[in-house]
Amino acid sequence: MSALPASVEAILDRGELCYVAANARHGPHVTPTVFALAAGRVWVTTSRASVKARAWRADPRAAGLVRVGEVALSFAGSVRTYDALEVEALLPNLLDAPVLALAWVRFARKNARFFAGYALDAHHVPLAWTPPARVFTAIEIERAAIVGPEGVAETFGAWPRRTASMRRFRATRGPVPILEALPEDVREPLGEVGHGALALEGEHGLAVLPVGWVAERGSLYAAAARETLALAGAERPRVPAALAMDRASWWRARHMVGAMVRGEADLAVVAELTSGVRSATTIARAAGVADDAAVARMLPERVVWWRGWTSGTVAVP
Repeated sequence: MSALPASVEAILDRGELCYVAANARHGPHVTPTVFALAAGRVWVTTSRASVKARAWRADPRAAGLVRVGEVALSFAGSVRTYDALEVEALLPNLLDAPVLALAWVRFARKNARFFAGYALDAHHVPLAWTPPARVFTAIEIERAAIVGPEGVAETFGAWPRRTASMRRFRATRGPVPILEALPEDVREPLGEVGHGALALEGEHGLAVLPVGWVAERGSLYAAAARETLALAGAERPRVPAALAMDRASWWRARHMVGAMVRGEADLAVVAELTSGVRSATTIARAAGVADDAAVARMLPERVVWWRGWTSGTVAVP
């Protein structure tokens, strides 16, 4: 996208966190991070050894989601990573020095309060979170969609507008409640219902969509307006998926908690169901979506959790 529309820039300027996704070895991987907009690109940092950094070396595509109140921006594009320790990248980095300098300034200014939190907690910060262990990544936005509570408000670039759906839906009881696997000091702040970011692998690649989520009878569901879920362009009713849920801190990374459920999702557009309409509608309403809804039932293989700088992975039986 040569120049970002003003409505897209406005959301990126006002948003505080970006839920960034990469297509990793075990499917979509999505987590929240601070970011900045500079030179028409979204800039983030990540650990050099992180799942995302490794994934982007193999597949330089990314998708993201930024929320501002009840409005969200979903976008996708290509990635370029700047690593000060890569000798072969020294010349390209020097050529891009003016853009890099602008990006660092805007990144530091936009996220000043988080840097203050880091300074306060300096003796707790692991090496992987310090500048020498980080890489700076730019996402060139190729398509974007502005989404409100009732669905898609604007799109820029090529987006699919239909998704596959199951024909029958039945709310099932999970053998083990998914969120019970989390540490108590992560599970309790998350609760059993909230807002989340759903990453799906579809026809045009990754998409990260704003959803409501609810834990119901041991299972985990995400819901959105039908046309919002259609942005993923899923070609099959069961697709690789990841759902990020978190409780952010206004300024201290040490106080952030969250979880990412990874695996697959069964997609059900309520209007296209031949059975299970009532069950799907009840779940969608519990997740905060009242009309023309679509539901994703998560089929997790693992749950990644974080609390400040501590994290872990739990396999789901």
